[in-house]
Amino acid sequence: MEKHIESEKEVKSNKNKTYKSRNREYNRGQIQLGETTAVVIIIIIMLVLGIVFWNKMSGSNIIDIKLKSQQLQTIEMANSISELTELKCTDLGIDQVKCLDWYKIRAMSDMISKDNKTFMFYNDYFKNSKISIVKVYPEIADGDINNVTLYDVKLNNNPKSLLIPIPICICNTVDKTTSYGMIIVEGYYNG
Repeated sequence: MEKHIESEKEVKSNKNKTYKSRNREYNRGQIQLGETTAVVIIIIIMLVLGIVFWNKMSGSNIIDIKLKSQQLQTIEMANSISELTELKCTDLGIDQVKCLDWYKIRAMSDMISKDNKTFMFYNDYFKNSKISIVKVYPEIADGDINNVTLYDVKLNNNPKSLLIPIPICICNTVDKTTSYGMIIVEGYYNG
């Protein structure tokens, strides 16, 4: 019986040892779980901050890209106006470079301002802009017209604009004179 009691004591002491070692392992496991949770939370916070920073940076880049795109479209449109066949000077059926016919300019201006279908047709090309043609040299006598607004979208709000002047020759086919002038394109955009 003594052996039995001794063996029971040994079993109890072994149980206590295993219980203590399990407790230590359990405590160590809890600590490791807490550390892992803290690391995961820190990583998530860093990810969220990174995403917020990236969105702010890319948002401003998108606005800049949109603004540059609108400005480039205005420049492209301004360059194409001097090449419109409706306005070009012709000499014996040959188009002259950077030369516009004054009477064609005035006729087109009248058509666009009076006829809504014509305005809508050119609206596809000129979009949100104002296009004026100005005679610069020689000086114009009183009573002559030196400034013609070819197209004006007339926006109600006050958007930003990009002003592009392009030098051209303006031919008067009636009295066979040539003037120097400017195509002034004011492209409106939201900025």
